Amino acid sequence: MNCEQLFELADLELLNHRPFVFYRKPGDSTLNFLIQEDDQLHTTTDFTETGFVFAPFESNSPIILIPGKIESIEDCDFKVSMPENSLTLDIAETEREQHIQLVSQAIKSIQQTSLQKVVISRTQLASTSTTSPVTLFKRLLDKYAQAFVYVWHHPNVGTWLGATPETLLSLRGSNFETMALAGTQKYNGTIDVQWGQKEQEEQALVTQDLVSRLESFDLRKLNVKERETYKAGSLLHLRTCITGSFKSASFEISKLLKALHPTPAVCGLPRAEAQEFIKHFESYDRSFYTGFLGELNKLEDNSKVRNRRNVENLAYKTLTPATRLFVNLRCMQFKSSINEIYVGGGITKDSIPEDEWEETVNKAQTIASIL
Repeated sequence: MNCEQLFELADLELLNHRPFVFYRKPGDSTLNFLIQEDDQLHTTTDFTETGFVFAPFESNSPIILIPGKIESIEDCDFKVSMPENSLTLDIAETEREQHIQLVSQAIKSIQQTSLQKVVISRTQLASTSTTSPVTLFKRLLDKYAQAFVYVWHHPNVGTWLGATPETLLSLRGSNFETMALAGTQKYNGTIDVQWGQKEQEEQALVTQDLVSRLESFDLRKLNVKERETYKAGSLLHLRTCITGSFKSASFEISKLLKALHPTPAVCGLPRAEAQEFIKHFESYDRSFYTGFLGELNKLEDNSKVRNRRNVENLAYKTLTPATRLFVNLRCMQFKSSINEIYVGGGITKDSIPEDEWEETVNKAQTIASIL
């Protein structure tokens, strides 16, 4: 089977109402997929299973699992024809006013309480004549080569797709990697840009919180890399990569995910206060937006290069379970003719409400550009 046949299979599975996920990791040419044999809704609580996990923002909501072995096709060409004129979002003035008012409320709370940062989000409705989410998935693959791009479907839940730039957790044996991602500005041909005080402080808050949460575990080492400007499609972000290893590989991944999710980049600081603000003021259900998704306990070959003259040694492989999860950003829920795009931004004491509104418009255009 080649990649084009795999795309046709995805369309067929939609018709057959079977759960599936198709995805590509950042900077890769391999197309990965997992198709469930029935329409049963599987969930996980301890993350000991193997498969693809799809988790919502709310930590007390069910975490969906498509169980099984993930298959892949290498060396795919993701070039496709793009729409001649990408969709221009039709945004009502009332939407703008409501978001600006909400951001102003967040700034007021930060000034008057212990809240340091809160992420405010909204949805943007967008119509399209495209009837297949697989077509949109192919366009995302072409347009966002350095993002985690996916299309996910379950007949009892819905259809989601997106192109996210943010790793929540990469785990292989006892080694891990995560990142602090915060601050946004439009890409104008260079990554050599200046960042304002607000963005730098926001990014520092996110980094400090992640480090403190990781330090509560029994670590062998922890490495916080230099902050850098990171390009994600038409946007730039500030990013700090954090790597390390645990003293033992027998720790519980569920406890690690509980410590990391939701990150300050999608919720706020302190976490409890930010969650309370979102619950009371955001006025809609984020669902899987700002949740996480990805491979769970996928067995990978960890064999060392051996002397090929020793034929007997070639028969032995070391398989290590690997988990790679991404924060569900730059995403949309596909609903036939009307789609729902999810966008948001981090608010601090130095935020300017009108600028925060424009940031959400720019982020919505990431998805709207392929409609």
